[in-house]
Amino acid sequence: MVKGKYYANVVHWSLIFSLPIFWLLDYIFLPHDWVNLLFIRLIVAIFTYVVYLFGSKSKWPYYKTASVFGGINMVLNGGICAIVSPTHMLPYFLLFGIVVLLFNITIFWKPVYSILQLALGIIALVICFEIFNKTDGYDTMVVNGGGAFFVIAFFSCLITYNRYLLITRETEKSILIENANNQLIEQSEKIIDQKREIEGINKKLQKLSDYRYNTLNMMMHDFGNFTGSIQMSLDMLKNSSSNLTSEQKEILSYISVGNDKLKYLADKLANSAETDNTKIAYETEEVNLGAAVETAVSSLNNAAQMKQIKLLLNIDASPLLLKVDKAFLEQIIDKLFANVIRYAQSNSLIAIYTYKRDSKAILEITNKGKLIGMEKLNQLFNNLENINHTQQTATQSALGFSVVKKLTEQMGGKITYNSEESIGNFYRLEFNLIP
Repeated sequence: MVKGKYYANVVHWSLIFSLPIFWLLDYIFLPHDWVNLLFIRLIVAIFTYVVYLFGSKSKWPYYKTASVFGGINMVLNGGICAIVSPTHMLPYFLLFGIVVLLFNITIFWKPVYSILQLALGIIALVICFEIFNKTDGYDTMVVNGGGAFFVIAFFSCLITYNRYLLITRETEKSILIENANNQLIEQSEKIIDQKREIEGINKKLQKLSDYRYNTLNMMMHDFGNFTGSIQMSLDMLKNSSSNLTSEQKEILSYISVGNDKLKYLADKLANSAETDNTKIAYETEEVNLGAAVETAVSSLNNAAQMKQIKLLLNIDASPLLLKVDKAFLEQIIDKLFANVIRYAQSNSLIAIYTYKRDSKAILEITNKGKLIGMEKLNQLFNNLENINHTQQTATQSALGFSVVKKLTEQMGGKITYNSEESIGNFYRLEFNLIP
């Protein structure tokens, strides 16, 4: 739409600035009428400009505005070609053909508009020829430039038709590829989320396993002490068995069997103990921000290539060590990159920088392409809050930036963003360095 308005503007001003050429032809070939034609062309140019301004202020579609001022110029050129003498028709027909060609190769519109423009010009040509050239036949007009005009006009309409079909197909193909790329990015993000979920479950299981192991160690130790003391007492009694009656020996035998059962139960308890404690806290460790960024870029490189996006990676050579949960940091970086790629324009550049400033480790991402706009970014980074307030639902892709913001704040970091012409779409992630 924007390009269509631009090309319609080009055609409009081309016609206005070409007035001196037409005036020169009129002065050379129509010396008796060139003054009248000068005023006629000037009035048509002014009227064309008025139509252009009115269409712009009324927000007409560009093809509607171009059709109106184009039809006016077609009628004017067709009428003038018909009233000139046969010996002077050729240059006027050639310029008429150039005007038709200018419209059809510059403005992108449906072929029907091109045919309507040509039809208006031909109707004006025939009517004026019947009125002002009663002595000459149509063969005279065809021989003196009309044939060349019709050939140029026909091929210009054919160019419009082929161009419209090609661009329409390419646009449809681009839309399909864009949708496929977004689906691939969303699937990639879902896979990464599933991976993070599995890692989180594994962490919980590991904590449960550690808890079970420590509990069983204490219980086994207590049971060992208990059964060991019983066994020592039994051994002492057995050593003095000569002083024991048969009834006492039988009781010792029962006690020994009971002690053996206690040992057996202790072993079974070690294999079957369970716990309901599933609360997991952040497992902080030393993590190199640069290494995490390189890993994330490598995993999402294919998604960027599908959109023909170039990734420029500039990692600080010195390690940027953070005291954070590694799994959650990787999730923040992966989601941030995935959503930057999703909302980046195809065939654009994404620059990624890591560096340290004061006591901060900083990751910056810049995308020079179509601007997202601050209003849209504010909405994307606050979708979680909006959903909580309105009880609405959102898609996985719509929550990406807001999840990044929430996790970053929970881990003690900070994320900022901007979108303006001077810097493009800009994102900055900050964490405290290990002192």
